Amino acid sequence: MADTETNEAKVSIKLIVDKVKKRVMYAEADYTFVDILFSFMTLPLGTIVRALGKVADKELVALGSLTNLYQSLKDFPECYLSTEECKFLLLNPRSCFYNQCRGLKLKIDDTEPRQYFRCERCWSNDHSDHRFVFSTCSKARCISCGLLMNELHFWGTTVYVHGSVFVSHIATFIVTDDFTVIPYTAATSIRLLRDLGITDTSHLEERKLEIGCEQVKVHIFFFHMLTHTNALSSKDGALTLDSPLTYLVFNKNVRGFDADLGLVTAFDHFNIMKKETSSGMSLLLEVSLQKSTGKVLFAEAKEDFVEFLFGCLSIPLGTVIGTLMNGASSISCMDNLFKSISSMGVGRYLKSQDLKDNLLKPPFGQHYTSKHQLFPLTGTLINVPVRIGFKYLTFKDPRVDEIFLKQAGSFFVTDDLVITPSSSSLTLNILNKFKVPLDDIERYEISIGLEEGLRMLKASLRSRETLTNSLPHHLIKRSEL
Repeated sequence: MADTETNEAKVSIKLIVDKVKKRVMYAEADYTFVDILFSFMTLPLGTIVRALGKVADKELVALGSLTNLYQSLKDFPECYLSTEECKFLLLNPRSCFYNQCRGLKLKIDDTEPRQYFRCERCWSNDHSDHRFVFSTCSKARCISCGLLMNELHFWGTTVYVHGSVFVSHIATFIVTDDFTVIPYTAATSIRLLRDLGITDTSHLEERKLEIGCEQVKVHIFFFHMLTHTNALSSKDGALTLDSPLTYLVFNKNVRGFDADLGLVTAFDHFNIMKKETSSGMSLLLEVSLQKSTGKVLFAEAKEDFVEFLFGCLSIPLGTVIGTLMNGASSISCMDNLFKSISSMGVGRYLKSQDLKDNLLKPPFGQHYTSKHQLFPLTGTLINVPVRIGFKYLTFKDPRVDEIFLKQAGSFFVTDDLVITPSSSSLTLNILNKFKVPLDDIERYEISIGLEEGLRMLKASLRSRETLTNSLPHHLIKRSEL
């Protein structure tokens, strides 16, 4: 939870505004604002969804189907999970930059500080390696005696970054309305205005804007990642908001410009990862399709596919955009931020090559991944900064046989990623909701591999019809119902 200091803190930016067209041309900002923008890359999808859920306007739905996925995990019966810890860890993914980002003037990540737990009994009596095991979950049980672990209190050695986190504290930057970030020069600002069609500078004025934490969450970061449920501008009723600065100042949205500023060329197609990076794993999905519309009504899946979907919530945004989608996530403002980091020089602007590399490919903060993870991602080692002799405490594996979910039954997955244990009532509810006759249904099988998983993840960022928009057309038809 944000503290009082965070709620009162503000950052200042200077806006160049077209007062006639009521549009923000660009902002001039120092490290305080740019650091906040770049920190978005480090946030896991689950952290973003949790914060987006606090947007007051309930007509705005965040991040396509991922909100449903996160809520499904919250509501998921614990009896299907391998341990009580699994649900906690999946719901509370942590950025590996958490400590550094505590030094930001505005703290967007609302994740609680980490707590550590270890078994009091084994700590005192057991001389095996069990006493060196810890957990970050209050529901964790000792792997030796089965008792609940106790909180471990110690004098921490965490070092928070003061001043700039990612970029130079003496540099000035231009931030366009669609979040391209470039170092400021007079020549660049003139070129930008010209590319935006400005010929008469008398229409322009300078405004100073003080931005607090809530404005950053709702308008600067989150608003262009929202879709409006009543809009009619796309197939699934989504209005894309890709000019957050203009919306913040004038409460209107305009499409961002597409100027060539020497940045990475925009992607016009979906690039999948090279075949050799795939583990070769595939997950089987049974899909019920409405013949007359081509819409996926629902799918039935085993625990391996459900576990894969839940695991996506732990992936940092920068990893989604960079490692998995090659800069083409469909969230244009975030894609522009990613390309800006890629193009920005080290030393004069970005503080180090290591920081640049970690912003473009943030470490996967969840210590353990599922063996059903389709993407080539590995967890980052977590150690408590306490040791006994020459041995540090080591993290307790919450999984059983490398999985978070027990092997059990089948699960019901809707087109917009609501996941529940299967039941006949759910099937009837879906058919009644969409008024689908029984003779208008076909069943298909599909094998979900790396490519299908990537397409599904991309669709889930914006679409409320994730399965319909991501599954390929070469489904294998099953026998008639």
